[in-house]
Amino acid sequence: MAENTNLKPRQPVVVVVGHVDHGKTTLLDYIRKANVASREAGGITQAVGAYEIEHNGKKVTFIDTPGHEAFISMRSRGAEAADLAILVVAAEEGVKPQTKESIKILEESKTPFVVAINKIDKPGADIERVKNDLMTANVFLEGHGGQVSFQAISAKTGQGVPELLDLVLLASDIEHPTFDPSSPAEGFILETRLTKTRGLEATVIVKAGTLHRGDDIATETAKGKVKMFEDFLGKAIADLPAGAPGLVVGFEKMPQVGEKFTAGEEAHAFFRGEALTAKTEDRSKEKNVLTLILKASDAGSLEALSQIVRSLYPEKPLQIIGESVGEVNEGDVKLAVSTGAIIVGFKSTADKTAKTMAQAQS
Repeated sequence: MAENTNLKPRQPVVVVVGHVDHGKTTLLDYIRKANVASREAGGITQAVGAYEIEHNGKKVTFIDTPGHEAFISMRSRGAEAADLAILVVAAEEGVKPQTKESIKILEESKTPFVVAINKIDKPGADIERVKNDLMTANVFLEGHGGQVSFQAISAKTGQGVPELLDLVLLASDIEHPTFDPSSPAEGFILETRLTKTRGLEATVIVKAGTLHRGDDIATETAKGKVKMFEDFLGKAIADLPAGAPGLVVGFEKMPQVGEKFTAGEEAHAFFRGEALTAKTEDRSKEKNVLTLILKASDAGSLEALSQIVRSLYPEKPLQIIGESVGEVNEGDVKLAVSTGAIIVGFKSTADKTAKTMAQAQS
């Protein structure tokens, strides 16, 4: 088989995992604010659940919702949601149950990772204890009998974060992710939502090829065409290379979070016949899937809610079709009605329109 001479390096996709309250959200916020150009990031809320940074002249994509459902979902489908991971462990607490769960996920998915020992500015921080805890959990750091790189940081002050990003780039150089810009796009669905003005929106991360505005696009359960296309800052774009996140408008029905998508010629098979609809309906009937929409007042609460819900129903097929911060709104209720989903809120109220619509459906 001839070697593909069109391959080019692509930016890595990084996920941040670890125990709740160990500083994942704080770290992601600091990285974004410190590394996205001020003229772009100043006062602008990113449009999708991932963002690009540039460090030492190289781009990196971060999935910005810690412990995101897509990462778990992609693992169950045997695909790679992320190229690399950062395992965050708080210096004053050490390895906790969700730390061990994260380590298991990384091992099973064979995802390379670096360790961030966070909160070193806190009273009671004990870096050596964390190293020993990790050793007990079969994570052997450099200088402690293993090859896993680590960096002591304070996500709050930014101490050690540039050095942590250096380690991420080094790990990426070792993995050397590449893509063929001329090939049809493949990737995964990171987030989905229903808006009043534009209908169905899907956050995607391209893992191979290039996605173009106008491309046919399909997953196992949904299909459509890329009608509107934006980058992570909400700017209109014509195409998106592998490794980059973007927002797509044009799916005819809501794809599932974590699903793989294909585009261009590769997606055409999904547009022929009725196999797609039948497959989706049969799956729901056979597995009796519990479909949920999660809402919370803030990112930390949303993460906790997501983890609690999954732990409550470990043996029941669970499909979380939406996770977002803020009030339950009209779009959430419309999505729930059209999909048969249940809205689960934590410290989150419903706006007036959503309440009226929900009462009309009860």
